[in-house]
Amino acid sequence: MSRFLLGLLVMFLTVASFLTGRYYEKLEPDGFLHLASKSKTFVYNQTYGEKPSNQTDAAWESLFPSQGGYFQHPTLAPHRSALSVFHQLHCLNGLRNTYWLLLSAATTGPTILEDEIPMMASPPHIRHCIDLLRQSLMCQPDLAIEEKDPEKGGVSGFGVEHKCKDWGQVTQWVEKWQGYKIEEEREKVKAHGATDHHEHH
Repeated sequence: MSRFLLGLLVMFLTVASFLTGRYYEKLEPDGFLHLASKSKTFVYNQTYGEKPSNQTDAAWESLFPSQGGYFQHPTLAPHRSALSVFHQLHCLNGLRNTYWLLLSAATTGPTILEDEIPMMASPPHIRHCIDLLRQSLMCQPDLAIEEKDPEKGGVSGFGVEHKCKDWGQVTQWVEKWQGYKIEEEREKVKAHGATDHHEHH
């Protein structure tokens, strides 16, 4: 092979490698993340279902990247965006907070007037979250088999092995891109006279 042809081949492979690397994330079977699968047996963790406290709130916050799951990406997400899973977790935590708020009002706490209900516990937000979670569960159905407990007359869901994606990879990817153009976005927010201390789902 002549040096000229060899040079062309090297150039072609270099360009192909660059383009493949640039769009690799977008072409992965999981959309843009090649997530490792691993077996995991579900074990009941009471913390996430307990009433709001410093401990339980910190546990929920630890599930999210430091910017709440928001990121920006030059090709996949040119504008500030979030992965759906973080919106879904936000909704689930909202249902937890609402449950304990209403339980307290119904048993020991003072009556809550309609205009005193926090936005997260408002009927429109709860309806939104319930249907979002319904569609999310049906979109990616977990096909692990849960054996019925004849004494309880149902299934507990715990003690069953599931095929799970590597959650650490998800949060690491978002952490990688959460700071992309963030200062530019903050300037836009300030220009509109709003504050951006916290991003909400």
